[in-house]
Amino acid sequence: MSEDIDKRGYQEVLIHLEPEWERRNWCKWLGCSERELEHAVTYVGHDPDNVRRFLRQAR
Repeated sequence: MSEDIDKRGYQEVLIHLEPEWERRNWCKWLGCSERELEHAVTYVGHDPDNVRRFLRQAR
């Protein structure tokens, strides 16, 4: 696995709703509620950039 990361030069970051502490951290970083985060991930997937854009458009 670490070899794959070295080849790409970065590690892909995705939003995970479990465990609970990670969901809370994403809510804090994105400035949204857990319900809003779950709704966004359901519609646009786990990519933070897509979720951020979705949340911005929803407001």
